[in-house]
Amino acid sequence: MGFFDSFLNMFDNINYMHWSLGFVTAEFIWDLYLISRQRRTVKDNRSPNEDVKKLMDNETYVKCRLYSLEKINFGIIKDIYHEFELLGITLTFFLAKLWNFSGQTIEYLGYPGEIIQSNIFLLQTTLLSFVVHLPWALYSTFVIEERHGFNKMTIGFYFTDTLKKIAVSQVITTILVSPLIWLIKWGGDYFFIYAWGFTFVFTMAVFFIYMDFIAPLFDKYTPVPESPLRTAIEDLAKSINFPLTKLFVVDGSKRSAHSNAFFYGFFKNKRIVLFDTLLDDSCNPMIGLDENGNKREFPIEEVTADGGAKKKGCNQEEVVAVLGHELGHWYHGHVWKPMILNQFLILGMFYTFGILVKNKKMLEDFGFVDEQPTLISLLVIFQFIFSPFNRVMSAVSIYITRCFEFQADRFAVGLGKGEKLQSSLIKLVTDNLSFPIADRMFSMFNYSHPPILERLAAIREEMSKKSKED
Repeated sequence: MGFFDSFLNMFDNINYMHWSLGFVTAEFIWDLYLISRQRRTVKDNRSPNEDVKKLMDNETYVKCRLYSLEKINFGIIKDIYHEFELLGITLTFFLAKLWNFSGQTIEYLGYPGEIIQSNIFLLQTTLLSFVVHLPWALYSTFVIEERHGFNKMTIGFYFTDTLKKIAVSQVITTILVSPLIWLIKWGGDYFFIYAWGFTFVFTMAVFFIYMDFIAPLFDKYTPVPESPLRTAIEDLAKSINFPLTKLFVVDGSKRSAHSNAFFYGFFKNKRIVLFDTLLDDSCNPMIGLDENGNKREFPIEEVTADGGAKKKGCNQEEVVAVLGHELGHWYHGHVWKPMILNQFLILGMFYTFGILVKNKKMLEDFGFVDEQPTLISLLVIFQFIFSPFNRVMSAVSIYITRCFEFQADRFAVGLGKGEKLQSSLIKLVTDNLSFPIADRMFSMFNYSHPPILERLAAIREEMSKKSKED
């Protein structure tokens, strides 16, 4: 501790708020530079090159390009606004004023105490954030996503769903934050061990209950009935000893036309979830009537410029290939390995927090002169002071995740799913209107999944190696 105290004394004369905002601003400028590179890439590639022509027709390419450009332009404007919003909130000591207001609120209600005030403060920030960011969210969903055929929500459903998410999120946050604040104040010099232990147990508990009790509040998870698709997926699971216990289709189509698939669960209780938008008509066992007796809308046929119909979704073999990739993540431990690494990082960050929180000047620079609340110390240190470390870890995480994606692809190739994995990835790219060309530097810092052309090339290379070995 003596070394760290001496190290911290070197920073007695700096303004921690100005230093933090300087880094956040530099980070914003860097991100703006990266997204500008990708924007230039999208603008310059007005027509598909030879590699892209193998993936999609010209009509689809134009749609991908326009969708990408609109999202990028909107994202740049939104990011600029958020940067000025953050600067304004911080420089005017708005958080300190809001903390004082939350104190006045609990005094009026007759429930004093730092833990209660902390939860009132979080509720107020959540509601303010919802109101301030609502126009951006509405434009993104009901203009951009709607224009390109992805949004399937009504205004009424959007607000009901969003308010429900806020309510559930607030309950979870209260259950997390209240004991955490108490442990930090009670734990003494070794509080960081108790805080880490509690957050670990809490995280595991949420993982255990989320899909059974929380996710069904927002989406309907229907067990896949007996069908060729179910049989094919169960055969895949048995072939690699994946302990599949349940298989669901989720009605993601009520929100968006984007598609996905994933697995979850611990130990011998694994479950697979397929988005209904992932399945085409040839393999979807859920085709028919929905719970209201209406004909299901998804998967749909998209009408092309010449009046023909373009199928969306993947066929049975392609869905199995996608799951072969997903189960590659399970086989290689891509879930628990980062989880263990994150626990070491969280423990180290709580330990460092215990050192930094003793520096009273830090919170004073952010406007908290009379009080030094534990919650505010957590927010300031983890969001602002740790921001350089968080940025480095974000880049490391993206790199590791991309390596995992390539490894999972190789696993699927090893199962003999290489051809169908390629065709499924191409369909996912075209169905989701993902622009197939990426600036290398932008991709390096932003894409957790490799760009489609790199990914297909790696799959073909692995298939070639496998054929030579065979």
